[in-house]
Amino acid sequence: MLLRAGITGFQPTISIGESGFKTVCYSSFGSNGVDIVEGLGSMKNFYECIIKLKNKRVHVLLNSHYPFVAFTSSREADEHNLPFINDIELSKTFNQYYKVLCLEQLNEPLKYTQQGKNIIIKNENTLHQDELKQLTYWKPKTVGEIVFNYWD
Repeated sequence: MLLRAGITGFQPTISIGESGFKTVCYSSFGSNGVDIVEGLGSMKNFYECIIKLKNKRVHVLLNSHYPFVAFTSSREADEHNLPFINDIELSKTFNQYYKVLCLEQLNEPLKYTQQGKNIIIKNENTLHQDELKQLTYWKPKTVGEIVFNYWD
């Protein structure tokens, strides 16, 4: 289950350290093969690095509360569009440290309804009511938009 309590960043939960993520990236790809993307003032619930491989650049995202990793195709840093991709080569490296999420999991449509003040999500979840309220405000369409978000 991906939609665990606190994954959005709106409720207290465990925290994944950014320094460990940087260490994994640098030790796996070397300092010339990695660019760490700093927050640049955005409120986001994930860490990000860019891995430079042969003829491509892939953004690696790590949720800051759970050890979930995803990959996106090349894009501008802090661009809110996250075009998720599968990458077999990078999955082999990051699977040793984190749970790598596949495109199908990330693009799973979010299904929810609102009954009065209660929000009911049909996707498997343990989200807090405060997080559910954020869904009605931000209106994510997929599970990936919840797991990796720029909500403030």
